[in-house]
Amino acid sequence: MQDDKIPKIFISYSWSSDALVLDLANRLVSHGVDVVLDKWDLKEGNDKYEFMERCVNDSSITKVLIICDKAYAQKANDRTGGVGDETVIISSEVYGNARQEKFIPIIAERDEEGKEYVPTYIKTRIYIDLSDPEKYEVEYEKLLRNIYEKPQFVKPKLGKKPEWLEEEKANFFPVKDLIRQIRGSNTPVKRRNCIARFQEAYIEALRSYYICGVKPEEAFNNFLNTKPLRDIYLDFVETVAETEDNYAEVLAEAFEYLYNKLSCIKTFDPQANYAYEDDLDVYKTLLWELFICVIAYLRHVKDYAAINVLITYTYFLENNLFGGAIKQANYTTFRHHSVVIEDRYKPKSEMKNKYTLVGDVVCNQREKLPIYTTEAIAEADLFLYQVCNAYDLVEDEQAWYRTYWFPTCYIYAQNKSLEWERMKSRRYCQKMEVLFGVDCIEKLKEKIEKCVYDSQMKYSDGWEAAPTILSCIKVEDIGTVS
Repeated sequence: MQDDKIPKIFISYSWSSDALVLDLANRLVSHGVDVVLDKWDLKEGNDKYEFMERCVNDSSITKVLIICDKAYAQKANDRTGGVGDETVIISSEVYGNARQEKFIPIIAERDEEGKEYVPTYIKTRIYIDLSDPEKYEVEYEKLLRNIYEKPQFVKPKLGKKPEWLEEEKANFFPVKDLIRQIRGSNTPVKRRNCIARFQEAYIEALRSYYICGVKPEEAFNNFLNTKPLRDIYLDFVETVAETEDNYAEVLAEAFEYLYNKLSCIKTFDPQANYAYEDDLDVYKTLLWELFICVIAYLRHVKDYAAINVLITYTYFLENNLFGGAIKQANYTTFRHHSVVIEDRYKPKSEMKNKYTLVGDVVCNQREKLPIYTTEAIAEADLFLYQVCNAYDLVEDEQAWYRTYWFPTCYIYAQNKSLEWERMKSRRYCQKMEVLFGVDCIEKLKEKIEKCVYDSQMKYSDGWEAAPTILSCIKVEDIGTVS
């Protein structure tokens, strides 16, 4: 129905429902519906049968409401009286060419057992129930929405078939099966063995995403296709968290293992004597996303001790494409800016106006409900930036840049205050003391004082920099209430 078109309906009823019908008709008219009713439109001298037939067959009348009570159902089934005449006309239309949704049964009365009175010929039709005063308003809204063709639940626009269905690159059964084995292990030794085997199998599954001399569009599509394996790794993370006592250490070691394998060209081409950073970009981007998602999971389960482990852990990571150059590093090494996607592909794509193409994909196209939502992923990325300055992180002495985590996804976070406003509560501060590795509120304040606003932490054409902890709470307000 066009938005500016006035809907027109006809009401078929028995005299026994006079009061309900008149009240309903008046209310529908007040809501912009043109109601054809015999009390208003059938005059002395008019042919009653012709009036009924015209109303039922009139193409301008989009709905016919059939008010069903005991008297109407009986007369319709017996084909007696005016109702019987209308039934002959309506039933021929119902069984003939009329649209299914044109005729709407309206339940006005039920029998002693609560069963609705409905004529046999429309018994299988979905109805509107106005017989129960407690549900009247809800049912009336359903009727009004039906008349205006504005349903409460609208089928979403059909999307595209995921590209990875056509381009599935790996057999995922081995990694999925090892997750089941981890969960089913009855001894710590067996479980640790399964965890180690999972990591090896995961690297093996990722080999098929390696493209030598990858082009920008290939790099983007290749990253899109990693979602199934990303989801499998998140299942692994949750399984380890549920089965290992010291699971944060296990996850930290797992990230170290992944990084060192995925940052070395020899993992994918043992005979390689040259390498391009772009060829490994898909793995660096995936690792960055995985680390954010793990933090999202830990925030979801509120395990701040585990977050502290992952953030303060000293990682020994490869620093050379050909391997053999292990150096100490902190968690910010997992942060990655995809030059090939953001700087080479995005400017020439239809998504060129987005602040970040990778961030948009990660937040808006790679949810894994119920935990890894758009908001949870964006918040976790922002969180990793906000806490960074509070820690005395190990640094690469040869690095020319300071330690930082740029929150790529912060523009997608709606709740930018995160945990910080709650630090007014002394009780909540106890959780934050665990997060920051301190044992009292005064030391917590010292940590928070380092988390100052940085105007450089924004997109080049953005208005506002990412908020810090001190953007959300003043140091003097920490621990001021119980």
